[in-house]
Amino acid sequence: MANMGDALDGILVAGAGIGGLTAALGLAQRGRAVTIVEAFEAPSEIGAGLQVPPNACHVLDSLGVLDELKKKASVPDRICLGDAVSGRIVLSLDVNRDGADDGTYLTAHRALLHGVLYNAAMAHPSITLLAGHRIVDVAEGDDAVTVTAAHGGDRAELNAPAVIGADGIWSILRHAVAGAGTPQPTGRIAMRAVVPAPAGAQANAVVAWMAPHAHLVTYPVRNAETRNLVAVIRGTTGKTSWSESIDLDTLEHLFEKLDHTPYGDLNDHAEWTAWPLYSVDPHGQWHSDRICLLGDAAHGMEPFAAQGAAMAIEDGQVLAKAIADAGTDFTNAFKAFHAARAERVRRVAQRTAFNRFTYHQAGIGRLARNLGFRLRPASAFRADLDWLYGYRA
Repeated sequence: MANMGDALDGILVAGAGIGGLTAALGLAQRGRAVTIVEAFEAPSEIGAGLQVPPNACHVLDSLGVLDELKKKASVPDRICLGDAVSGRIVLSLDVNRDGADDGTYLTAHRALLHGVLYNAAMAHPSITLLAGHRIVDVAEGDDAVTVTAAHGGDRAELNAPAVIGADGIWSILRHAVAGAGTPQPTGRIAMRAVVPAPAGAQANAVVAWMAPHAHLVTYPVRNAETRNLVAVIRGTTGKTSWSESIDLDTLEHLFEKLDHTPYGDLNDHAEWTAWPLYSVDPHGQWHSDRICLLGDAAHGMEPFAAQGAAMAIEDGQVLAKAIADAGTDFTNAFKAFHAARAERVRRVAQRTAFNRFTYHQAGIGRLARNLGFRLRPASAFRADLDWLYGYRA
């Protein structure tokens, strides 16, 4: 373990998740030494599938890990929106088109993306990992930040010139940033499962089935025979993290809405876990003079735009650039990071809220939504997404 009062040569990154590893790799590429402090002893398959849109793939490519990810990730051919009440697809957009300059759109198990980033970080000589060290206290001084980390029954004090808080929605580092947002319950539950894919034309598509006050997103994870399912409905589990199971009433409430989709009979075949959805207001403070938050720690958002991991990846890259440009002036580096990211993150949060409103329509609102999707040309929808997927961090 680390020793009491250790002075680190470089920047400390709290959290070896997707955002923290991206920031560490970005900094190391620019000649900065990095120490990552992670509570877990070793990587684990926490989470299920995730979508890796073009704006995230661009960053991964610049870090030199995209080709490795593509070896095992799925490459969907379409993104579709379906009406769960009728079982009909109301919108279909081609992705990964041959000869098109749309960028790469992937779907993968979270552990695959994390593993690719983790292996690259561990192979870099400028990155050190302190695994099994749980941060329990943070104190910011004029010249350094002191982080206290517990390892078994021992504690170590680590002193770093700057600290990046990439420790997620329940960030410890956030408590050291005055004015930072705090996690707020949204009143919705997300549920997940991995199942054999039903046969049919949607085998290699990302599909969001929209239902009154609920929706289900499905996409291939490791291959076209297995699909990740993520459902969002109203409710709460009374927990702040993944639970091992959910009650049968919650499942019945979901599957009543999906009866006309290819997933209406999966109740007896899938093992579901659930977690309550929280969000963090992106208008809160993201940094102090020597501590900067990124990803969910700064601006956690609901999964209605499939941009949670992408926002952390973008953050990590932009923050690494800002620190490299500012040298040892971390205050100005963090200000530059916030200036570069704030409007982008707020716009994505607004799109997330719009998607939630649209997906969960009922009654006349649902009928109007479906008609609008059918009448609007695919080219218009594609143009509307250029700002989101075409962003280059």
